[in-house]
Order: sequence, then C-alpha cells, then structure tokens
Amino acid sequence: LVFRCRQAAIKLRESYPSFLLNPETGWVAGWRSRDNQLHDYAFLWVNGVALAFGLLDDARAKVALTALELKRKKSGPPNSKMGLPGNLLPIREEDQMLAKAFKTNNPTFETYTDGGLSGWSATYYLRALAKYGVREQLGETVDELKGGYAAGFFNGGNLSGHEFRSWEGLPTGYEGTLCSCFGSMYAIAIEEGIIQPTDPEWWPANG
Repeated sequence: LVFRCRQAAIKLRESYPSFLLNPETGWVAGWRSRDNQLHDYAFLWVNGVALAFGLLDDARAKVALTALELKRKKSGPPNSKMGLPGNLLPIREEDQMLAKAFKTNNPTFETYTDGGLSGWSATYYLRALAKYGVREQLGETVDELKGGYAAGFFNGGNLSGHEFRSWEGLPTGYEGTLCSCFGSMYAIAIEEGIIQPTDPEWWPANG
C-alpha cells in the first residue's frame, strides 16, 4: 500500500503542472473544467497546499508565490490581522456556489468563500512562502496574524460568523468558531521558533 501511494504521488507531481499551472499568471489555477478551460481566481489556499506539498518544482513554485505576493500587495486587503483572502480575484457568478445557493447575482467578492478573510487560508500558504524563500511579506503577515489571534478575531459564539470576515472586518461567515481557522498558528509557531517542522514535513516527501 505504501508503494502504491508513493507511485500515485509521483504521477500526480509529474502531471500536475501541465493540467493546473496557469501559464498566463505563473501560479496554480483552481480547477480545469471538462471543456479544458482553467478557472483561476488567484487562490491563495489552493496554491498554499499545492506548493507546500511540492507539486511544482522549486523554480516554478517561487515564480508562483512571487506573482501572488505581488498581486496581494497591489490589490489585496490592507493587512492580515483578520486572515488571508481565499482568493484575490472575484469569482464569476457561474463559477461560485453563493449565487446558486441564495439565488442572487449580488456581488460577493471580499466576503465568505469569495475572497473573505480567514485564518484557514494562511496555514499552508505561510509554509510555502517560507519553504521557497519568498519572505518579503512573510514576517509582516505573521506579526499581523498574531495580533488578530490575540484580539480574538478568529473565534466567536454560535452563528456569529467570525470564521470569515470581509476586507472591512465585518463577520461574513455563518458558524462562529471553525477549528481550521487555527491551523495557521502552526506556521506562525515555526516562524517564531517555538517549534520545528518534522523532516520531511509532509508525507510523501516529493515522491
């Protein structure tokens, strides 16, 4: 079983860039639809997981993260105290769940799952930034997130909606406290020197 898992991981890593790396942006797209079109909204959480787990080679991973950080600096939220946005570009109506669920075409960008701020978006993205040496905004982001955790931005009572916030800081979720919002404390603890990641950090280690 271990051998089969490793072989599957190798095949996935070999084929991943040709299917999901967007040549126009340099970062990983969200998905490729059956009509062979890439759907790319500058997803920080998608790229964070993919790059932290080594699905791109080092050179392409650094290009992807550098481009995303430039985009985040130019047009992202003013700070990271309330988390990172899941995506930096607004999701078109036909590609998102919100318009279908609520039967509305009202703009949703910067709220909830369409770019809303959350702690869960940062966990793997911070580790990817550290892994590939894209550190220009990493320290600042970590400091801002620490302030957000200390202020209690990531937890709230039932139905308070604190697990997602708009870029202005308004709660836009529906739960209140979501355990995955605290995952980025792992990445923060590593940057603070409180803990050390295992070696390899993830399994399997690049095949």
